[in-house]
Formats: sequence, structure tokens, C-alpha cells
Amino acid sequence: MRKKLNEGLRSGDLVRYVSDLFTIDQYKSKMGEDKDIMVLSFKVKEKHPATDLMEFIERGYDFILDADMSAGEEHDGQYQVFVEIERTPKLKEQLEELLGGVAQLCDCKTWRFRYQKELNSVEYSPESLNEHVPLTPDAYESRMLEIKENDLLDFFDQGSVELQLTENNILTFRRTFGGDIVTKFIAIGPYEAVAKTLPGALRLDESSQSEVIFLAKYLGKYDIDKIGDKFLIRNRDQAIVLEKQRW
Repeated sequence: MRKKLNEGLRSGDLVRYVSDLFTIDQYKSKMGEDKDIMVLSFKVKEKHPATDLMEFIERGYDFILDADMSAGEEHDGQYQVFVEIERTPKLKEQLEELLGGVAQLCDCKTWRFRYQKELNSVEYSPESLNEHVPLTPDAYESRMLEIKENDLLDFFDQGSVELQLTENNILTFRRTFGGDIVTKFIAIGPYEAVAKTLPGALRLDESSQSEVIFLAKYLGKYDIDKIGDKFLIRNRDQAIVLEKQRW
């Protein structure tokens, strides 16, 4: 479907300004829960073309919840235009309409996209969208659970524990003949960034230190501290935050 262009914009006006590679769900939604809203981002050379694209999208499509752009140039000298669309059964058709309209401006014959933090891009088509992108809130939550669980498996590589993560972020560790440890998963990421999210003092009382020693024996060779009511576990330059539920 061809979209009527905004006043002042003509077909081809943004040729060589808009990248034919866009991202999906790489950025968090400002309008609501990420499971309910898809976030697209387009890279644009120069500020004025980025503003034109943002306004074209925001004014031209009634299904767009929000269109915005980065406040300034990014490290590569380009600007990002962010677009938020609700995850509904109409999402595929809406995305097809949006890309068709933007293609008129930039003369993009084909599109490619990257999903979240994936390194490889995929040629856009309704089929590849179905394969790589969660199009419903339930599918999104399932995908995020899978990603978190894989990150946790990569993190806990020093011992022989099994783990299971449920949708409410309850993380259970299991060892043969060792019983279960039930925790709440709070965060994972680079150590310096994760450590800054924990307020409170290092707990050195006897009870807290007993819990730290127990966890270290159960989980493996990790650096573990108790800060406030949470446990900060470090593995090389990565860290995870857990909250005790039951053990």
C-alpha cells in the first residue's frame, strides 16, 4: 500500500539518508510494557532528515503510538528515529504499511532487520518476521524467558548445578542429592553496572556470612557478597543479583 506523503515531503526526498537496516525491540518502550509494544529504530544521516522521518511516521499512521528521535548525534554521527507500535493481531499488516511508506521516501527496495541484540541481520519479509520476532505479548514473554535462561546458563559455568527460570523470575537451582535453592532473579550484566544498582552496606554478620558460604559451596567458585537483602554473585566481569526465597 502506498501512503500519501506529508506536505513538504516528496517521494525520494530521503534517498541516501535512511539506512535500509532497522532494529526491532533493541530499545525499551516509553509508552508501556515491552511485551505489549514493539519498538523499531531507523538510522538516519543528519538531524533534519531524521526530524522529517519522525514527523512523517507520527502524522501519517494512526496506529503509531509514538515516534521520537535521539537527542543528538550518536557515536557514528547518525541519528536514531524510534517508533512504537502495539503488539496486536494487526501488527504484521501495520509494519508492512509503515515500511512501504518509508520506502517511498528513501527508495529502499529491500529492508533488513536485527532483533534485539542479535549480531546478524535478516532480510525483511512477512515470513522472516514470523520466524524471528515475537508478535504477541505471550510470544514476547516466552522469548524473553528463553533469552534470560540462556544468559544464566552461560553465567553459571563453574559448577554442576541445574537451573530453571519461571515467568515470575523465580530461579531454582538443583543439585543431585543437594536439595533445591529457590531465589528471585533480579538482574544480570557487567559487574560494575550491576553492583551500582544495589543500595545498602555489605553484610558481614554471622548469619549473612553463613548464607554466603553455603551459596559458594552449592553454586561453585564465584565471588559472592550479601548487600542488604540481596546476593551479588560475580563471575569474571559479569554479575548477577539474586534474592533469597527458600533454601
